[in-house]
Order: sequence, then C-alpha cells, then structure tokens
Amino acid sequence: MTKMLFRLAPVLALVAAPLSAQAEPTPRQIEAATRYALPHLFEGFVATCSDTLASDGYVMAQGDRLGAKFAQGADDAWPEAKQALLKIATQRGGDDADGLAMFAQLPDENLRPLVDGLLFAVVASELKQAQCQDVERGLALLDPLPVENIAGFAAFLFEMVGDDDAKGTPATNGSGAAG
Repeated sequence: MTKMLFRLAPVLALVAAPLSAQAEPTPRQIEAATRYALPHLFEGFVATCSDTLASDGYVMAQGDRLGAKFAQGADDAWPEAKQALLKIATQRGGDDADGLAMFAQLPDENLRPLVDGLLFAVVASELKQAQCQDVERGLALLDPLPVENIAGFAAFLFEMVGDDDAKGTPATNGSGAAG
C-alpha cells in the first residue's frame, strides 16, 4: 500500500509547470493534496476490490458513507493541493518540461478531471487484489477519525518517509530494524 501511494507522485507530475528546482511542498500542501486525493483513491479502491471484498464486509456496508465522508470538503483543498502537485512535479518531472508546462496551463475545470482520473487509474492499476482486505482493515481503523486527521496522518507518513529518503536511511519498523 505504501509503495502504491508513493507511485502516485510521478503520475501527478503530469500536472506541473517548471518551478524552482528547490521548491518543496510544505506540510500543509502535502496534507491538502492528500485531502483532495482521498475520494478518488477510495473510488479506485472500491472499483478494484469490490469483487474481492465480502458483501457484508466493512467497505461494502459503509462504502457510500465513506465515499461521502472523503468527498466532503475535498474540493476546498484543491488550490493548495495543486501547488503541492506543481512542486512535486518540478522535483520529479524529468526532461519533459514542455509537456508538463502544457498540462499546467490547463484551466482548473479541465485539469482537475484529468488529475481525478489519474488518481483513480493509479489505484486501479497498482493495487493488487491480495491487498484489498488489508486496505479494508486500514479503512475501518481510520474511519472513526475526522477526514482532516486522516489526511494529516497520511501527510505525516509521507514526510517521515521523505525525511528517511533524504537522509539515506531506511524507514524502521519500530525496533530499529528496517522493514
């Protein structure tokens, strides 16, 4: 699941324009990007896993409510989410600055559906059906939290992994051992 989440960053790079190479998304922008992405990630999860999950399981029983919960307020996160995506894409955009600039010039009403579809497609293509029950369990554990806390926690995890990557140290499993 973690690997799948981190694979989203290069896909989101398609929406970027060249910015300063030193541009780093702020924690608030990462949280906004996560907040904006939640409903689309959830839709991709449901589309991928609906055949695998028990019909009386948590997501099938709570899916409509969870989808509405994740969607409520997500649109408000778009302006900061877009800034985070622009900065991430600058870092990971590679040599295709002209192609990235073209996407960045799209008006939001055209760009957002593209980003939404990419988020959905990445989950649908990267999530393995063997992971569906684990993700369902994670959703059940996180569901009592307000959606802002879920997004904040996910952003915190991204920051921690990013800090470890920058330092060249592997993330640990709590015992000091990599894992």
